[in-house]
Amino acid sequence: MNKIKDKNKIEVFYNDSCPVCKREIEIYKSKSEGVEYKDSSEMDDKFNRRMHAFQNGIEYKGAEAFIMIWKNTNGFKWLSRLLNNKVCIFFMNLVYEPIAFYLYKMHLKRRQKK
Repeated sequence: MNKIKDKNKIEVFYNDSCPVCKREIEIYKSKSEGVEYKDSSEMDDKFNRRMHAFQNGIEYKGAEAFIMIWKNTNGFKWLSRLLNNKVCIFFMNLVYEPIAFYLYKMHLKRRQKK
């Protein structure tokens, strides 16, 4: 993994081959600051199974990764302030995980067709 020169910068790994993921990230890309988005579609499945973000060597997965993105995205900062607590993150992951699993299964099917 490449190191980012600015330690406060956030690296986000998302599956660019997933149309749902790509559409959502395109929205964030146009409005975020200090976030570097990287395509994980050809990386280890760990990065395609769910959203990952890294900052200062700390890994954030699933809902926590979204919170990291929203904190640095204009128009979504309020959402990070509202949902950045253990109870909300727990419930967000309850919703997110089945969706992420389905999208991951679709990713595997797309890979097989190649």
